[in-house]
Amino acid sequence: MYLKSIQLAGFKSFADHTAIPIRGRMNAIVGPNGCGKSNVVDAIRWVIGETSAKQLRGQTMSDVIFNGTHARHPMSKASIELLFENSEGRITGEYAQYAEIAIRREVERDGTSTYFINGLPVRRRDVVDIFLGTGLGPHSYAIIEQGMISRLIEAKPEELRVYIEEAAGISKYRERRRETETRIRHTQENLLRVNDIIEELAKQLRHLKRQVTAAERYQAYQQREAQLTAQMKALEWRSLEQKRHEQDCLLQEQNTVYERYMAEERSLEVDIEKSRAEKEIIVVQQSSVQKEYYGLSAEIARLEQQIKDTAAQTRQWEKELTDNNALWEELHENTLGCRQQITTLETELASLHSRMIRMQNASRESQQALKNTEENRDRWQAIWDAFQEEHTEVVSQLEVAHTQWEHYQQQRRDLEERKNALDTQKQQLSLQALQTEIIPLSERVQQLNQQLHSLKTQLSAGAEHITEQRRAHHGLQNDWQAAAQEYQTLEAQRASLESLQKAALGQENESMNAWLTTKQLIHHPRLGQHLRVNAGWELAVETVLRNYFDAICIDHLDDYWEHITPSPPGPLTLLEKSSFSVGLNDTSFLLASQVNSDWPFHAWLTGIYIADHWEEAKRRRSQLQPHESVITREGIWLGPHWLRVGKAPTADSSVLVRERTLLALKEPIHEVQEKRNALASALAASETQLHELERKRDAEQQHYQELSDTLTAIQAQFSAKQMHLTDVEQRQSRLQQALLDIDQRIDALDRACQEAQHQQKHWEEVQQHRVFRRSTLLSERDQLREVLDQQRENAERERQQASECEMRLTTTKNQLELLRQTVEHGERQLEQLDEHKKTLTAKLSSHNAPWEQMNQALQTCLEKRLSVEQSLWVVEKTLEQHQQQLKALETRWDSLHKELKAVQEELGTLRIQHQTIAVRQTTIQEALVGEGLILTEILADLPEGAETVEWGKQLQEISQQIERLGPVNLAAVSECETLNERKMYLDKQQQDLTEALTLLQDAIRKIDRETRAKFRETFDQINQKFQQLFPSIFIGGQAHLDLTEEDVLMTGVIVRAQPPGKRNVTIHMLSGGEKALTAIALVFAMFQLNPAPFCVLDEVDAPLDDINVGRFCHIVKTMAQDIQFLMISHNKVTIEMADHLMGVTMQEPGISRIVSVDMEQAIRMVETV
Repeated sequence: MYLKSIQLAGFKSFADHTAIPIRGRMNAIVGPNGCGKSNVVDAIRWVIGETSAKQLRGQTMSDVIFNGTHARHPMSKASIELLFENSEGRITGEYAQYAEIAIRREVERDGTSTYFINGLPVRRRDVVDIFLGTGLGPHSYAIIEQGMISRLIEAKPEELRVYIEEAAGISKYRERRRETETRIRHTQENLLRVNDIIEELAKQLRHLKRQVTAAERYQAYQQREAQLTAQMKALEWRSLEQKRHEQDCLLQEQNTVYERYMAEERSLEVDIEKSRAEKEIIVVQQSSVQKEYYGLSAEIARLEQQIKDTAAQTRQWEKELTDNNALWEELHENTLGCRQQITTLETELASLHSRMIRMQNASRESQQALKNTEENRDRWQAIWDAFQEEHTEVVSQLEVAHTQWEHYQQQRRDLEERKNALDTQKQQLSLQALQTEIIPLSERVQQLNQQLHSLKTQLSAGAEHITEQRRAHHGLQNDWQAAAQEYQTLEAQRASLESLQKAALGQENESMNAWLTTKQLIHHPRLGQHLRVNAGWELAVETVLRNYFDAICIDHLDDYWEHITPSPPGPLTLLEKSSFSVGLNDTSFLLASQVNSDWPFHAWLTGIYIADHWEEAKRRRSQLQPHESVITREGIWLGPHWLRVGKAPTADSSVLVRERTLLALKEPIHEVQEKRNALASALAASETQLHELERKRDAEQQHYQELSDTLTAIQAQFSAKQMHLTDVEQRQSRLQQALLDIDQRIDALDRACQEAQHQQKHWEEVQQHRVFRRSTLLSERDQLREVLDQQRENAERERQQASECEMRLTTTKNQLELLRQTVEHGERQLEQLDEHKKTLTAKLSSHNAPWEQMNQALQTCLEKRLSVEQSLWVVEKTLEQHQQQLKALETRWDSLHKELKAVQEELGTLRIQHQTIAVRQTTIQEALVGEGLILTEILADLPEGAETVEWGKQLQEISQQIERLGPVNLAAVSECETLNERKMYLDKQQQDLTEALTLLQDAIRKIDRETRAKFRETFDQINQKFQQLFPSIFIGGQAHLDLTEEDVLMTGVIVRAQPPGKRNVTIHMLSGGEKALTAIALVFAMFQLNPAPFCVLDEVDAPLDDINVGRFCHIVKTMAQDIQFLMISHNKVTIEMADHLMGVTMQEPGISRIVSVDMEQAIRMVETV
C-alpha cells in the first residue's frame, strides 16, 4: 500500500485544481519560503481526519478554504483527495477487495465537512477506522511536520506513550476500549433508570392497594347518598307544594289593588292633556313677540357697530397722513447728502486709476527678470541630473563586477567540495551482494499472493452470507416486537374489561367478598357472565334484569340454607341450576325467547312480551293483563298503567356487551401468544446461526491478516532489495554524470572570474575622471542660487504694491455705485409719498356726510324695542301661571304612577315566585323520573314527621364521609394489575442489564490484557531498534527508552541518550542538533517496527549541519526500501537524494502551483535561497 497522488482544489493557497503525482519511494517538494509547500502536509493531515484548526495553522476550520487575493474572489469550498494503491490488501475489511482507494474530504464556508471513500459519502469515523493499526492518522508519527521534532523531544512521558501505542498498532484496541466503556456507562445509566422505575412502581403499587379499599367504601357511601338525595328531593317537593297554595291567595289580593290604582291614573292623564293644549297656545304668542323683539335688537346692534367702524376708519386715515409727511422730510434730507458724497468719490477714483497703471508696469518687469534667471537654473539642473545618472551607473557597474567575482569564487569552492564528496560516494557503492538476495523473495511473494486470493474469495462469500442472515434476523426481530406489542394491547384491553365487569357484577366489594369466601361462594359464576342474548335485544334484557346480573349461580340451593346466617353485609341472590321449560305453547313473543343460559332466569321474565318497535308496543298495551308487560329493542318497557325507558348501553356500561367482547378476545389473544412464542424460538435460532457465521468470519479474517502481514513483510524486503539495487545503479550513473558536470562548471567559473576582474578595473578608471567635473558644477549652482533669491524678493515686493492699489480702486468703485443706487431709490420713494398724501386727503373729505343719518336711525329703533319688550312681559307672566298648574298635575301623576309601579313589581315578584316554585317542583319530578324513581312512592315510604332539616344533616354526614375519602380512583384494580405486569417486565430487564454489564466488564479486562502484552512487546522492539539506530546516526554513543511506572496501561515513556563523549542524560539536556537526531532515530525506529504506508518529512533537516544531514539522508535512503517518503526541504543534499522532484511556485501572488523540476534547477534554487 502506498500513496499514488494528491488532488487539491480551493485548499489554502491552492486555488485551482492541482494534481500532485507521487512516484517511486522517495519524492521531494522544493520551492522558496511562503510558496505553499507546507500546505501539502496540512492537506494530507486534514483529509485523514484532523479536526483541530490550530493544527492546520488556522483559527476555524473554514480558514483552510482559499480566501481570495486582490485579483481573485474567495472560494466557497475546499476539497482534498488522496489516492492509495491497495493491491497488497493491507487495508482489510470491506475495502480490502479494492486495488485503489480514494479518500476525499470537502468543507464548506459554514465549517461542515463531508467525507468520501471511493466516491461514496461516509462518516469521519469510517475514514479513521481504515487507518487504525497502519501507523497513519492525524496525530501519528507518519507525518513529521515543522516543529514536530521539537514537540516529540519536549513531550511529556504520557504524550510520548501515544506514539508507542500507534507504532504498536493498538489504537484499534484503544478505540474498542473506549466504545466498551461508553457501553458500560450507558448500561449503568440504564440500570439506574430501571432501578428508579422499579422503586417508583413499588411505591405506586402500595398506593394503589390503599386506593382499592377507598373505592369500595366510596361505592357504599354513594348508594346511601343516592337514597337520601331522592328522599330529600321528595321532602323539598312537598314543602314547595305548600308554598304554592299560599302564593295563589296573595296574587288575588294584589290584583285588586292594582286595578284601583290604574283607574285613578287614567283620570289624571286626561286633565294633564287639557292643560298642555292651553299652554301650547300661549307659547305660540310668546314666540311671535320674541321674534319681533330679537329683530329690533339685531338692527340696533348693527347700527351701533357701523358708527364705531366709521369713527375708527377716520382716525386711521388721519394718523397715516401725519406719518407720510414726516417720512417725506427725512428722505429728502438723505438724498441731498448722498449727492455730495458722489462728487467727492469721483475725484478720488481718477487719481487711483493712474497710480495703478504705473505699479502694474513695474511688476511685469520684475517677473520677466525672475523668469530668465529660473530658466538658467533649470538648464544647470538638467546638466547635473545627467551627470548624476552617469555617476550612479558607474558605481553600480563597479559593485556588480566585484559581486560577480566573489560569487564565482564561492561557487568554485562549493563545486570542489561537492566533487570530492561525490568521488567518495562513488567508491563506496557495490552491486554484487544485492543481486543474489532477490530471487527467493520473489518466489515466496507469488506463493503468498495465491493463498491470499483464495482466502479473500471465502471472506467475500462469508460477508454476503452474514449480511443476508442479519437482514433475516432483523426481520424476525421486527415481527416479534410487533407480535409482542399486539399481545400487550389485547391483554390490556382484556384486563380493563374484566375490571369493569367485576365492578358491575359486584365482585369488588371487599366485605361481601370476605363473606362469600367464608361460605365458599366466592368462585361461583355470576348470572351476567352466562347469559347469551340475541343481537339487538341487549338493552331490553339489561333494562329488565339489571338488578339480577350479580346473582350467584350454584348447583343446589339446599346446600346453602345454613349459610344464610349470619346475614351477608349486602344484598345477595342465589340462583339454582336445574332443568326448566316454559309452560307456554308459543314463546316467540316473550323476552325469554331472546335469552339462553344454563341457569333458570325465566321467572324474572315471565309475562314480558317483545315488540320490534314502539308502535307495535302501544298496540299491545291494551291487551296486557295486570301482571304482563311489553318491551322494545330500544328498552322502552310498557305495562298496563306504567312506562319505563332504559338507557342505551355502550362498551363501557353494558354488562352483556362487555361479556361478549371478553369471549371474542380469548381466541385472538391465544393466537397472538402462540405467534409470539414461535417468533421467539425462530429469533433465538437465527441469533445462534449469526454468531456462528461471525465466529467463522473472524477466524478467516485473522488468518487472512496473518498471511497479509507475512506477505507485507516479505514484499517490503523484496521491494527494498530490488529498489536498493536499482537505486545503486542509478546512483552510480548519476554520480558519474554529476562529476562531469562539476568539471565543466569549474572551467566556466574560471573564465567568468577573469572577465569580472577586467570589468572591475575599467570602471574604477572611469570613476576617477568624473571627480573634477562634479566640483565645477557645484560652484555654478551656488552663484545661480544667490541671483535667484534677490530677484524673487524684488518681484514679490512689486506685486504686493500693485495688488494693494488695485484693491483700493475696487473698493472706491463699489462705494460710488452704492451711493448712486441710494439716491435713485430715495427719489422714487418721495414720488410715492406725494401720491399717498393726495389719496388720504380725498378720503377724509368724503367720509363726514353719512354720520348724522346713522344716529337718527339708531334712536328710532331704540324707542320701538321698548314697546315690544312690555308686550313680551305680559305674555311670559300668563305662560308661567299655566306651567305651575300643569306641574302640579304631573307631580300628582308621578306619585300615583310610582305607587302603581310598586304594586305592579310586587305582583310580578309574586308571579315569579309562584313560577319558580312550579319549575322547581317539575325539576324535582324530572330528576326522580330520570333516576327511575316515582315521587308518590317515595312520599308514601317516608316516615311520619320527616323533616328536610333532619334529612339534610344525614346527607351532609354522608357527603362529609365521601369528602374525607378524598379523590377516589375507581379503576385502581385494573391499574394495579397493569403495574404488576410492568414490574415483572422491568425485573427481567434489570437482570438482563446486570448480565450485560458483567460481560462488558469482562471485555474491558480482556482488552487490557491484550493491550499490555502488545504494548510491552512493541516497547521492547522499539527500544531495541532505537539502540541500534542511535549509534549509526551519532557514529557512536548509546540510547534507550525507560518506563515511568510498572503498570503498562498507565506508564509514560522517557528517552535517555548518551552521545559520544557525554554522560547518560535525558533528552531534554542535549543540544538542539542532538535532540533533533535523537528524535529522528526514535521516529525511524517506530517506522521499522510498524511501517506506515508513507512518511511525510517537512523540513526535518533544517536544524542539522551538513555532516548530520548526510547521516540523516543515509538513514532515509535505507528506510526507503520499505517506506514511501514525501520530503519538503531546502537542503541540496536532501533534494539530490530524491527519485522524483516537484516544485511549488507562486508566480501569481497568493496562488500556489506545481511545476516539474530537474535536479540541476533544484540545486541552483537552493543555492539562491
